[in-house]
Amino acid sequence: MIDTVIGIPITDELIHNYFESLVNSFFKILPIRENGETTLPVYIQSLQAELLGCKELICELNNNPNFLTLVAILQYLHDNPDCPVQDVKREVFKAIGICNKMKAQYEKAV
Repeated sequence: MIDTVIGIPITDELIHNYFESLVNSFFKILPIRENGETTLPVYIQSLQAELLGCKELICELNNNPNFLTLVAILQYLHDNPDCPVQDVKREVFKAIGICNKMKAQYEKAV
């Protein structure tokens, strides 16, 4: 069980599943960018808000440098909407790797 700021613990399995779904959320950035859709900045802001909210909810994430890296990657992508697709791919796959690493931290309990 993992503590939350609201005092209701959540299971390690739920956290594991969350990071698994986060991989898909990061991956979704690629086709949006490759298709030149105008919704990318809104999608990135929404994902970043979700991550920041998650960090505030789950006490254990507050001091995790990998979590900050995920937020920073989104900030870079938001601030540089015209960066080359190759840069977007690099950062998305870096974020996916971080999500998988964080997910693995909870696999022992799942």
